[in-house]
Amino acid sequence: MKKIILLFLISLPIFNYGQSSKEILDFKIGYAPQTSYKQVVEQSSDTELYYIASDEILEKLKNNGVENPTLTKSLTLIESVFKTGKIQKDGNFPVVIEFLKTTNSENKSIIPNGTLIYGKASVSTMPKLDSVVSKEMDESFKKNLLQTVQSMFSQIALPEKKMKIGESFTQVTPLNIPLAGNSIDMEITTIYKLINMTDQIANFDIDQKYVAKIAFEEGKFNINANGNGNGKLVYDIPYHFATKFVLDIGLNFEVKQDLFSLKLKSNSGFNQAVQIIKN
Repeated sequence: MKKIILLFLISLPIFNYGQSSKEILDFKIGYAPQTSYKQVVEQSSDTELYYIASDEILEKLKNNGVENPTLTKSLTLIESVFKTGKIQKDGNFPVVIEFLKTTNSENKSIIPNGTLIYGKASVSTMPKLDSVVSKEMDESFKKNLLQTVQSMFSQIALPEKKMKIGESFTQVTPLNIPLAGNSIDMEITTIYKLINMTDQIANFDIDQKYVAKIAFEEGKFNINANGNGNGKLVYDIPYHFATKFVLDIGLNFEVKQDLFSLKLKSNSGFNQAVQIIKN
């Protein structure tokens, strides 16, 4: 379930304010009051896991129903809407995130339809969330959802930049991936390059590098992990908003121990489309 939450979180839209001229893009992050952002996110993944070991160990895995290689596929569809209200006297405005529909590869609901998250924000600060409302969700999951969504706002904050065509900026973010009963700490370096723009839209190329920062406990595991990502971002200039975000990611892991080794190859795709409506 935590993976599903993270899939949603990484789908939260990127907002930009302040187009100063046709030649310069004033790139900032923030939410606009009295605006609705309806988004559809499709997340897919294909994973291949290979076990390398003695015939005896491989036979035990087979007897336990473990295929070698183990192939898994997943597809997640998330429809949500982010609504903001009027600016109040203190400069803040209310924020409501609503899950309209979430389904997985088995066409099962991930998060109950109609689940709401409440909070507040301003034109210069990211949202501060305070509550989750859902009749079908227990208190433990509500707490986990609220904390995870809140923590992601700091991770999606991009640096403010005044950009010309051909210029780029870099964002470095951490990533923790569970693997073989442990976890791998990785660092993602993402480069956003402004390719072209008109009066209405600006187009960015996205390039990513994934590098392992911390391996398993020394003396027990030897690990190699790396990956790459590339994609596109379409920025609507009048609305100061990213209306299209597409990303393809390839990750490779190899874990070696005295008795066995694991090789994992993962390819995933992320596609977000946003419809903006001024309230």
